[in-house]
Amino acid sequence: MLASVLKPVDDTRMFEKFGVSLADSGEFEVSIIGYPSNGPPIYPGMKFYPLTGFSRISIKRLAAPWVIFKRINQVKPEVIIINTPELLLVAILNRIFFGRKIVYDVLENYYRNIRFTQAFHLITRLILAPLVRFVELLTSPLVHHFLLAEKGYSRELSFARPHTILQNKFPKAIALKYAGKRSKGCSKLIFSGTLAPSTGVFEAIRLCKQLHKVDNSYSLVIIGYCALPEVLSEMRKDIQDSPFITLISGDQLIPHRHILDEISSADMGIIIYPPNPSTRSSIPTKLFEYMALQLPILIRHTVESHQLVEQYKAGIVVHAVPDYRTLSAEIKKHHFTPTIPDSIYWESDAQNLIDCLKLI
Repeated sequence: MLASVLKPVDDTRMFEKFGVSLADSGEFEVSIIGYPSNGPPIYPGMKFYPLTGFSRISIKRLAAPWVIFKRINQVKPEVIIINTPELLLVAILNRIFFGRKIVYDVLENYYRNIRFTQAFHLITRLILAPLVRFVELLTSPLVHHFLLAEKGYSRELSFARPHTILQNKFPKAIALKYAGKRSKGCSKLIFSGTLAPSTGVFEAIRLCKQLHKVDNSYSLVIIGYCALPEVLSEMRKDIQDSPFITLISGDQLIPHRHILDEISSADMGIIIYPPNPSTRSSIPTKLFEYMALQLPILIRHTVESHQLVEQYKAGIVVHAVPDYRTLSAEIKKHHFTPTIPDSIYWESDAQNLIDCLKLI
């Protein structure tokens, strides 16, 4: 059973990577419970249990772990993989009372993510962040295995032992469906994924505006989920006088296939993160997506992310205060045709997931 509170049942990691790999191995029956999607997928060897929808901060969300607890005890899985700390108690109770094996898929350094982003008000962050870390530390001895979405978490999270690193690489099988559709121009930019100040959406808007001043052929599509209404409102205000910027977002999750369609029709992807402790160790999921789909990248993030882009000639590292005329000329001059090795795809790590589940 793959279980999440906020991730949809067709989430790219839970479903497209973990679920598909486990089901296709022929060795596992897979169930996924999570936030409702626009229509749960149908896949051989998998069952889907969408929760009733709720807002990010609500009584219904507080009740979601106990809804999941009831569903787990109806399905009776042998192994439970959770990817949010609010399900740790549910998982541990299942181990204590029913002997089920528990795997904690750590997608973020949750302490830093809560403490250093604007997902909650400051007072809430100061209380919630240490509380979440306390729960992780308290329950860690009862977790059979940890899966870490970032290499850096093995340094940051000393309690996550034993662990297997499974980065957010992109499935090659999906990449092959979309890579051939990609545009071959150089002026249509895209920013995809989570829309928040911490992920750099306002930096992407600023970059496109400056490039548009140099050359009015530049445009930008912003597509993804924005959890905070005030941030969504700020984005709309920021682009209201910029008809060359299109925002595809709202308070509903956008199906991953729609995001991939937009990536396929773009010329370059923007990955510019403002400095923040919450993303210090991350290689963004969309970096693997863009590289897998052979979409050139404009990036400013971490040294490790820069090295990936430079190693495979996949784009341009943008300096903190670039000369936009020079940057535009560099974009127009280069025709990026990166050669992506198999190690960049999810399939290179899928067997590691299967092996660790067999051993616990």
